[in-house]
Amino acid sequence: MRIYFSMKIHIFLIIIIIIGVILNFCDYNAFLIMLSMMWGITSFLIIYTGIKYSLHFKFKQFNIKEIIKGIKSKSKNNISPLNSLCISLAAKIGVGSLSGVALAIYFGGIGTIFWIIIISLIVSINTYVECLLGIKYREKVNGLLVGGPSFYIKKCLSNKKIALLYSFLIIVCYSGLFLSVQANTIVGVTNYLNINKIIVVFLLLVLTLITILNGIRGVSRVNTFLVPVMLVVYSFLGIYVFITNIDIIPSIFNSVIKAAFNIKSIFSVFLIGMQRAIFMTESSVGTSAISASSCDNEANKQGMLEVLGIYIIVFLVCLTTFIIIITSDYDLISFSNINGIEIVIYAFNYHFGYYGGLLLSIITILFAFSTITSSYYFGESNLLMISDNKLIAIIFKLFFLIIMFISCYVKANIIWNMTDFLVAILVIINLYAILKINDFE
Repeated sequence: MRIYFSMKIHIFLIIIIIIGVILNFCDYNAFLIMLSMMWGITSFLIIYTGIKYSLHFKFKQFNIKEIIKGIKSKSKNNISPLNSLCISLAAKIGVGSLSGVALAIYFGGIGTIFWIIIISLIVSINTYVECLLGIKYREKVNGLLVGGPSFYIKKCLSNKKIALLYSFLIIVCYSGLFLSVQANTIVGVTNYLNINKIIVVFLLLVLTLITILNGIRGVSRVNTFLVPVMLVVYSFLGIYVFITNIDIIPSIFNSVIKAAFNIKSIFSVFLIGMQRAIFMTESSVGTSAISASSCDNEANKQGMLEVLGIYIIVFLVCLTTFIIIITSDYDLISFSNINGIEIVIYAFNYHFGYYGGLLLSIITILFAFSTITSSYYFGESNLLMISDNKLIAIIFKLFFLIIMFISCYVKANIIWNMTDFLVAILVIINLYAILKINDFE
């Protein structure tokens, strides 16, 4: 019975995906109900897995000494632990850290930031676990180390169909929809600044092409430079806003706690917080295992380095975005066809005046571009699981650029909703595999 179920689960998931796609375009309200149900199931799986492995590894995600060992670790190949972490951070640090936080506050209220932090802390152990499996069951293809859920699903569960489905969804979700979110947001910001869209799209395509022509190694080099610069600049802006609004910070955090435990809305606030936490940290999705597998480092040390990456995103990037937004009077403004970045633009203008739009434009472009390149990396890594044919790799590059071009002209809400839906499917597949394999020795 167990074998039959594992052989048929991919068909069930494909049916769910088809229904979701149809509803998103034909019956939006029904799609939202389905999306809520999907995330209800996903939330249970994420929390259950997080608690299970937190107990199994004795809450190792909070072990500072182990994290420091990860920072000091070295790789035997030319993709260093820092390279790998920067690729992972580039995917997480994208506009989800800007737009995602804004959307969470807009639709769920300020209490969502509390649940984003708590959930991220608990489920960061899932990232550690998937990295252990990713490194243990990775392969060498065309001279590159590649791994992730599709590889350990294929090897440990002997189920190539689910492995292929996961790889296909990563390509669609990250090299398609996730890419679209980033490109769409860049265009949204530059439109606000009255910069010609055609020029923006052209420059975006050219810079992306230059980066991905060198494949995984090119993406690694670009993000190793961009990510530290972005983190330092954004942190300084957050510190400035925090200091200039220090008198109202205590009351803000008091309001956050009250809103997080409001009896009337606690379920919806928790659910939105869960969605945004997973979307921003990508814990339980499996992408951390993909980036970690590229580095020839000890599994334990690389896994803890990826856990550190989650803490950087949550406590440095997301919390900074939250402080910048919440200390403005954003709630007095109404927004239409909201992408989330509009709220952040308003908050930046509120705090930095004339230079607010310019500062955010630079930050958003850097954040989004780094995520675009890492999205390509995830797609190419999973494409290698399907085929190592060089012609297919060239076609994939063209596909990636075409999708980027189209996404610059698509409505934001369609992209966000479909991305949330497919991320839930990816989480279900990954956690199903992790719980079934349960092999970390």
